[in-house]
Amino acid sequence: MSSVDVEQVDRKKLIMRMLMSLNSTFPVVVPAYVYFQALISGLNGQEGIWTVMYVLPFISLLSTVGTYVIIRRAVDSAFTVYPGEPANARLSRMLRVPRQIEVGIPAVTMLCIFVLTLVPAIKFGKSLWTIPWCVTVMTLLTTMLGFHNRTVVDRIMRPFSVAEFHKNPEVIPQGSGIFWVRQRWYLPYAFAVFVLCTIATVTTILVRQGYDNYLALRQQVASSELSAAQFLPLLDATGVKIVRDVSLPIGVLVSYLLVVAAVSAWQLSRYQTEGALSVQRTVEALASCDPKLPEWVSTDEIGDLASATAKAFGRLKAFSTSLGESAHALRRSAEQLGLSTGKQTEALTHQATALQETQVTAQEIKQTSSLTAQKAENILQQTEKADEIGRAGAAAIQQSLSGLQEIGEQVKEMARQIRNLDQRTRQIASITTTVKDLADQSNMLALNAAIEAVRSGEHGKGFGVVAREIRTLADQSIRATNSVRSILQDISTAIRTTVSMTEKGSEKVESSLVQVREFGNNISELSGIVRENAASVRQITAAVTQQNTGITQIFQAVNDLSRLMDQTMVQLRTSDEALELVRNVTDKVAAMSGEKAAPAIAASVLSKPS
Repeated sequence: MSSVDVEQVDRKKLIMRMLMSLNSTFPVVVPAYVYFQALISGLNGQEGIWTVMYVLPFISLLSTVGTYVIIRRAVDSAFTVYPGEPANARLSRMLRVPRQIEVGIPAVTMLCIFVLTLVPAIKFGKSLWTIPWCVTVMTLLTTMLGFHNRTVVDRIMRPFSVAEFHKNPEVIPQGSGIFWVRQRWYLPYAFAVFVLCTIATVTTILVRQGYDNYLALRQQVASSELSAAQFLPLLDATGVKIVRDVSLPIGVLVSYLLVVAAVSAWQLSRYQTEGALSVQRTVEALASCDPKLPEWVSTDEIGDLASATAKAFGRLKAFSTSLGESAHALRRSAEQLGLSTGKQTEALTHQATALQETQVTAQEIKQTSSLTAQKAENILQQTEKADEIGRAGAAAIQQSLSGLQEIGEQVKEMARQIRNLDQRTRQIASITTTVKDLADQSNMLALNAAIEAVRSGEHGKGFGVVAREIRTLADQSIRATNSVRSILQDISTAIRTTVSMTEKGSEKVESSLVQVREFGNNISELSGIVRENAASVRQITAAVTQQNTGITQIFQAVNDLSRLMDQTMVQLRTSDEALELVRNVTDKVAAMSGEKAAPAIAASVLSKPS
């Protein structure tokens, strides 16, 4: 499983790595370019040196900048995430990068060769028709070197492509066109490029050398008049010179092309071999119950095989995981069932003991129920007696309440009469006061009469005696009046005291009436409670009767439980045998699904980049 993080990739370092890897072929490529450019353009030694010194550095810089731009655009497009795009869109762009760079570099080469040929042609007055010829030949050479460039870029991009592929291994990358390499057309294309490159370069050498020697021969013939006998040896010498001039360049060129073709073929073969071996390792790991995703993804047929293997891996992973989980779940269920069976056996043993205790307890409950029924009957009788007593007490309270009400009325009437007596006493006191006033007046008159009798002398003695008697009677009347007043005051005080006591007695009678009423209400409530208790006792008696019936049913149920317990024990022994069979089956299923398959699959899923 690739550990490369696609999201954290340093694009600048990746671009510079690709650029340096591609520029590493300059020492091999530049001499061939310079040779063919000088050969096709017809440059001599000095002109070629000038071109190398002044034009070639600029061309190298232009080529490097152009290559950098192509690589950067391809890498930025490949690693950028676009919102809403399909799951395999970025992977498809990554897989196109090697082919995009392979196609882009010849385009840069065409521009560079055009400038490299144009400047010396203008500088030294060479024919401009050699420019397209030179551009075509150099582009073919660059295209042939593109096979090497594609494999180099693909090797650099592979960890990132594999990491992106492992994110969604079941999603097959899709594409088409010249940037989506398929072996069915790419291998014939590579062979055709090699053939065209060989033909173009050999033809270039032959034509250039033949044309130059033709011009020299023509100039020599034109400058001197030669007979046919003289011309033929000269023509033969020219032919020998042409053969001698082209033998070494063609030999070197063919060797160079063969080496480049062999290296390219070896790289393509190695590329396909690595893909096939990666798929083979995945299949072998799958067969050895240690499955893993293929460390390969590409646009060609081997990539299709890797994608199909990954898809099959996903399905087999799900099946193996499901089968392993089912086996383990079945094993856990069997173990839990075994534990449950043991617990059930222990519980049934306790239940058997509990059933025996239940029988004893039921017998005790039956006896207790009978005793409860008797006590309930006694309580019912006592409750009915209490109800009768309560009703009699309520009647007595009602009579007492009536008597107290009559007493209260009599006390109120008595208080009213005493108040009337007090009023009469006050009236008598008023009359006594009047009598006292009259006695005082009589006393004064008697005193005046005595004074007048003294004045009259002898004639007034009889009148004086009468006056003294009247005065004596007046004094007696005053004393009697004072005595009567004192008695009346005592009577009035006694009356007021009696009235106060009568009022207090009336209040106490009223208070007693309230208490008697409350007591009557309490007696009534108590009678109601007694009646409710009587109804409850009747219900208790009925419930106890039903309880006796229920206890009989409990005895029957206990017997039924004993029979069911015996049957359950037999079934538990059968369950133990079935559990042993289930354990054996789960062991076989786990062995078939692979004990380490599920953990390996789980590990691959957990370590898969998110």
